[in-house]
Amino acid sequence: MGTAAAERKQFMMIPEKMWNAQSERSYKRFVNQAKDKQVLVIDNKLNNVLENLRSEADVFRTGSKNWNWEIKGNLNGELNAHALPGGKIIVNTGLYWGLKLNPDELAFVIAHEMAHSLRDHNREKASILLASNVALLTATAGVGGLASAAASAASQTAMLPQGWNIEVEADLIGLDIMARAGYNPEAAIVFWNKFQAESNRRKAFDVKPLMSDDVFAKRMANIEKHLPMMQQKYEQALANKVTADLYTTQNIVKN
Repeated sequence: MGTAAAERKQFMMIPEKMWNAQSERSYKRFVNQAKDKQVLVIDNKLNNVLENLRSEADVFRTGSKNWNWEIKGNLNGELNAHALPGGKIIVNTGLYWGLKLNPDELAFVIAHEMAHSLRDHNREKASILLASNVALLTATAGVGGLASAAASAASQTAMLPQGWNIEVEADLIGLDIMARAGYNPEAAIVFWNKFQAESNRRKAFDVKPLMSDDVFAKRMANIEKHLPMMQQKYEQALANKVTADLYTTQNIVKN
């Protein structure tokens, strides 16, 4: 993956082609229903940030730069965003309008969701669940070979990151993507502080937080640990941009 602390093997039991086809249908269904309900948001700000970030996708998954990446806003007050396989991303307006995210903070949110797509986290989690359920069913049914295979698969799931660990992985890969694309990775700290402050404020209105204070602290500590390395990548990206702009300017003058 090219990202520190995010190198690992993944357990996939569900075929990629089948999973992607189902996810594509789900995404199209969401878009159609959102249009009917008039909650679909087409925002150039989202498109521009995604376009800048996607140029770095191939570093993390060969060929992914050429996926049919799409991003849509959803008129929804929840502090959430979603990623589907193949580069489909949905961001709730409660997250990026409500928290008044600047371009760098928004880049972190989108890059984080890109990481989920690039790593096929949803397919991985579904595979873990399927393996565990199959193992349970076959153990009680006594179906020899299948039970043995399922038990072997389920034994691997104990070593796989779950819950907040997968989110931490998406944080790290997201930081790497945004830094390479010239967005300041320090914005991730600002974003999560905004997010948790608003989430805690909503507790007074009986809105259940999406992330506990304990998990928030762990995620922040992990981001801060890797921030110096990501900051170097960000500064290098800025230097490369200055060089490229200077080269373009010189060519224009010559012509």
